[in-house]
Amino acid sequence: MYKLKPIEKVIAEVRRIKEIWPHPFIEFADDNSFVNKAHSRRLLRELAKENVRWFTETDLSIAEDAELLSLMRDSGCEQVLIGFESAVASALNGLETRSNWKLRQFDHYRAAIDTIQGHGITVDGCFVLGLDGTGTESFEQVWEFARESGLYEVQITVQTAFPGTPLYARLAREGRLMRRGAWEFCTLFDVNFCPSDMSVEELEMGMRELSRKLYSAEAVHARRRRFHEQNRARRAGGNP
Repeated sequence: MYKLKPIEKVIAEVRRIKEIWPHPFIEFADDNSFVNKAHSRRLLRELAKENVRWFTETDLSIAEDAELLSLMRDSGCEQVLIGFESAVASALNGLETRSNWKLRQFDHYRAAIDTIQGHGITVDGCFVLGLDGTGTESFEQVWEFARESGLYEVQITVQTAFPGTPLYARLAREGRLMRRGAWEFCTLFDVNFCPSDMSVEELEMGMRELSRKLYSAEAVHARRRRFHEQNRARRAGGNP
């Protein structure tokens, strides 16, 4: 059961941080900070009084709530991290153990990014490399999605089979684990399994090459310039 921290405790922690750093940039470390929208609205209204900058993790549903986005912006939210996981819909099928929610959202990915960033909140889009059904073409697909969608930041990791998870159990049954119980390789950047549609070497090389492209000074500058130009244009047109 998801347990919400009382708002007064959150604000007390923020004020304690401000005693140490007068102008902090705070992370609210929660996999989905806005799962309870009513609680979130109350928190954001209180947070707006504290004059801090912050970021957190969430899902695409915030793009459907204009009031929430405005409250986030006005309370100092600078960035949200969202797990898109894949740049192609087919790789999302079956990725979630209880539903295919992200698959159902796939066609709205770009519009959601535009809506969130249109409120002045940058999006850090996360993608997982090596998902079943993806081959070497997936690296270029992530690169193109990042360029076309206007994402401000991009995070890439490799699919990781953590011991004790359904993924680990399935890959063990299929004989695809490279090192059983090797927690030291569960870094999100080390390959500890055999991919379905490429070799281990191709996955490792593809991740390195994609990292070079995504995090080059030129690519980073282009993403940030696009965000600022689009938001200047929105403000000039009278949009939020």
